[in-house]
Amino acid sequence: MGLQGTIAAGIATADTVTKSLQANVTHEAWTGNDGYGVPEYASGVTLTMLVEQRQELVRDIKGVETVSTSKLTNIAPITANGSANRQEPVDPRDRFTLPDGSTQYVAAVGGLVNPDISAPYMLEVWLG
Repeated sequence: MGLQGTIAAGIATADTVTKSLQANVTHEAWTGNDGYGVPEYASGVTLTMLVEQRQELVRDIKGVETVSTSKLTNIAPITANGSANRQEPVDPRDRFTLPDGSTQYVAAVGGLVNPDISAPYMLEVWLG
C-alpha cells in the first residue's frame, strides 16, 4: 500500500471512529447572484460532519485574517455543485446551517487533495 492508500485508510478509520460525534449540517452552494447582486443558493444538502465550535484566527481566500467561530470537518467527499465560477466542492460564498439552527458563511477551506479524484481526502471548512 502506497502513501495514498495509507492516507485513505486512515481517513476511513477516522470516519468510523468519529461517527457518533458527527452531526448533520445543511450546505447551500452559492450558484450566482440575481440581477440586484443578491446571492442565490442551490437547495440545501444535508451532510454529516464533525462540528467544532471555537474561535480561531484564519486567513480567508483573499488573505485577510478573520475570526472563525466554527470548524467543520467532512470525512466523505462532497459532491461538486457544478455551477459556473465556483470553487468546488465548497466555495467561499457558500453557507452552512449548523445543528443549533445558526447559518454561517465560509471563512476558509482546506484539505489534502487526493490526486486520483482531484478532491480532498478530508475537507475542513472554517465558518465565520
